[in-house]
Amino acid sequence: MLVLRQIRIFAVLAFGWLIAPAQALVDGPWIEEEPARYRMIAAEVDGTPYAALQVQLKPGWYTYWRYPGASGLEPEFSFADSRGVSADTVIYPAPYFFDDGVGGYNGYKDETGFVFPLSMEPSAELNMQGMIGVCREVCVPMDIAQKLVFNRDGLKTSPHKEAIAALLALQPGAPSKELVIRSASFDGVSIQLVVSGTALETVSVITIPGPHDVIGLPRIAGRDEDAFLLEIPAWSKLDHPLIGRKLTFFVRAGARAIEQEIQVRDHRLLPQ
Repeated sequence: MLVLRQIRIFAVLAFGWLIAPAQALVDGPWIEEEPARYRMIAAEVDGTPYAALQVQLKPGWYTYWRYPGASGLEPEFSFADSRGVSADTVIYPAPYFFDDGVGGYNGYKDETGFVFPLSMEPSAELNMQGMIGVCREVCVPMDIAQKLVFNRDGLKTSPHKEAIAALLALQPGAPSKELVIRSASFDGVSIQLVVSGTALETVSVITIPGPHDVIGLPRIAGRDEDAFLLEIPAWSKLDHPLIGRKLTFFVRAGARAIEQEIQVRDHRLLPQ
């Protein structure tokens, strides 16, 4: 009877390791890596489990969006060594463009984060390994790694719900009458982009190029009360035509941001 009781106690303790203590492991310690620090957090938001990488940068330093631009390093994330959980496509906050005098890059300063929707079993061990680039005068790859152990009950009671919800709210929205690309055309030299919306003071555009595209920096060529005309120098290597293709543009107007795919038309065929 004593042996049977000990087995039962061991089973309860083991089951408790999988379920109860896991509720407390929804965040990792802050890891200091000059010139930044990072940690992983996890929570359930509106019924969906998420993990997020929080990053805090020292003044003057930047990190990068999924398309870093002419200079910079694209973030890399792997969850291959996780157990009972997989991470879906990373959700990035809407980026900013920074002009470094060379070609510029797209990313973030001060404090940011990257969110990962999760598909998981009742209990899970999340192992994240990756690399983010941090930049000032030079770009430095920073390796990152952290482990979280949790279950769904732990995620439901996590203190990080608001932090992850705030990061989710920063992702680009869908086009609407508040902010939209009305047309995109190519005149043989530049993409002509017409952006309209409400209460527009200024706009900025990031173009996501194809593998053979060379895209320059946009300039504002004209504006009226509710629209901007932007010219974006562009050409394609190997004579891969721009006209007729769909390109993805990211547009920011103050705190508003959208990501929109639109077909590039022949500028000569537009009404003049």
